[in-house]
Amino acid sequence: MTEQYQVTIQSQMGPREGVLTLRYQGNYVTGSLDLVGYVNVVQGVQAADGTLHLFHPIQTVVSTIPCETVLYLRAGSLRGTSTLKSAKMQWEGTLVHQDPREE
Repeated sequence: MTEQYQVTIQSQMGPREGVLTLRYQGNYVTGSLDLVGYVNVVQGVQAADGTLHLFHPIQTVVSTIPCETVLYLRAGSLRGTSTLKSAKMQWEGTLVHQDPREE
């Protein structure tokens, strides 16, 4: 199954809009985060309660920041937090596309 979310991440530089694409294979999750002109590879797992635990970089003009993100999915929306070395960023998003076919 593939899902695509329109997301807003509250960064230290203000809100940033992006697109999170997730592909599920069992409880393993891969995908991408398209944010501020860069496409970042996302990978992680989905816990039994549906919570996503993702690991990914966020690339900017200045640097590439490794992140650990925990997202809670509910009724077509997501909320969560990315933990970086020096900060935390809040996420919110809305499901914009879902393809139930297995890849």
